[in-house]
Amino acid sequence: MSKKKEQKRKELTEGDRNQIIGAWRCGVPGSTISSILDFPPSTTYDVIDYYKNTGEIKPLPRSGRPPALNERDKHHLIQIVKEDRKVTLNELNDKFIQATSNKVCTRTLQNYLHEEGFYSRAGKRKPFVSETNRKKCLEWVKDKMNWDSE
Repeated sequence: MSKKKEQKRKELTEGDRNQIIGAWRCGVPGSTISSILDFPPSTTYDVIDYYKNTGEIKPLPRSGRPPALNERDKHHLIQIVKEDRKVTLNELNDKFIQATSNKVCTRTLQNYLHEEGFYSRAGKRKPFVSETNRKKCLEWVKDKMNWDSE
């Protein structure tokens, strides 16, 4: 598989950029560099032009949407979840907004919870056993144990 297919629509690695710039600084023409390294000529010339204009090999990180929650908010979200594991997502969102005054979508909260390892799991149902029935059950087991030993 050629690099063209592997690198399709992806950013070049720093090593690839270094190879292009190193070859160019040694006097190798851009068309030869692109054929040797198996990159499109436009990509090779873009890397060379960027280096000529800025003197940098690696481009600046791309700007993107800033995260909705900072580390403090994430920590607070986890504390709210740990207080009551059976709270619904909508209730959790309401509690989070009241505590932090940071309005976020429920889906955003769900994504952050998934990152932290919290998923929707139904709690195991346990039958209610009254104190009277617990004592009766204990007596029954004790009677059975004595019956088997005789």
